[in-house]
Amino acid sequence: MKTLTKELLRIVDLYDSKVDDKTKHYLSAFSSIDSPPHGLMLMEDLIKQYESGEITIGTYLVSARCGDLYTDSTYNRGNNLRYTNQKQHITKTGGYSYNASDTLSAYLRPTLKAVVTKGNNRTSMRYACGMDPNSRVVLSLKLHPKNISLDEMIRIESVDHNTDCNYRTNQTGDDKFKSAFYAKESWAVELHNYLLPFDITVANIIDAKFVAPSHSYLSKARRDAGDQHTSRYLKAFTENECSNEVLGNAAVAGAIFLKQFAEYIDEVDRLNQCDSFSECLKFWYKERAEFLRIVKAKNLTQSDLTTGNGVYKGDEPTIARYVFIYNEYCRINELNHNKTYATAIPLGGEKWKYFVDSAPVWMQAGLTQMAGTQFVV
Repeated sequence: MKTLTKELLRIVDLYDSKVDDKTKHYLSAFSSIDSPPHGLMLMEDLIKQYESGEITIGTYLVSARCGDLYTDSTYNRGNNLRYTNQKQHITKTGGYSYNASDTLSAYLRPTLKAVVTKGNNRTSMRYACGMDPNSRVVLSLKLHPKNISLDEMIRIESVDHNTDCNYRTNQTGDDKFKSAFYAKESWAVELHNYLLPFDITVANIIDAKFVAPSHSYLSKARRDAGDQHTSRYLKAFTENECSNEVLGNAAVAGAIFLKQFAEYIDEVDRLNQCDSFSECLKFWYKERAEFLRIVKAKNLTQSDLTTGNGVYKGDEPTIARYVFIYNEYCRINELNHNKTYATAIPLGGEKWKYFVDSAPVWMQAGLTQMAGTQFVV
């Protein structure tokens, strides 16, 4: 699987294409409320010196035209700027403030394009105030060596952007993961490599079959359940193609379920010479509707398992539902289990008691009922 790189996007073109005409008209009436520092070199003049070979390396403080600035959405969120926030900020400030915006950061590539690593929104805001691509921002411009590879350029720029993304600005989990990955931060690279065998990508880093919207949930699954059980969950989910999207809360609860009740699940596997959890997911996600077509049953979705998660963030209700679907699968398929129990995972056993006792007191009474009650049609 090949790492995906994306084309450079001109920041003013993004504004033109993404902002509605009413907002454009409103913001175009604003202008700058103060002045940039005097005596700065024009970026276009510096580019000429770089192109001619007069200068090859270094960092320069320049005055740059908004229309000359690009963003690389390989690692940056330039294609998903917060235009509503821009409007609110411009309205509150009364225009674009050079003093408040401070200095932006960019790298000049051998293609002579300046790629912004810090300041995509500020560039967009300056352009919005008047909609003149020749309006200028103050920029700290670093020069890439002319013999540098694209991968190395992206890595260097990501390091610069990553400082802004993960330690200063409010960005989404995907934004942070992309930035950290291309900056080669160890935790992001390690998680990416861990997911490769399952053909899963976070933030569309690679062209993979499955996508995980949240890297933090997958890290939580590994932390709380361990790699052994998290891997078993991901293997079963992806091999059976339960969905193209691997939802984090369902993955966390599934991995903890496998850890919490491993003793019983392993016993069913041994007695029936099968991978009962994988077959369970396959049945519920892919085969149930056909098997129970007479009663018009439906296949399971991850949302069915995690319903209510938006109100209560704990994993116990979803784990209880995993217990239900596992026991029900074993019952329907008449799988052998320890016959001293009524179900494959006994709801009166020590493991279940420990699970219930570990839950919040106000929830404990309802978990056994949830684990024994049908929750999908």
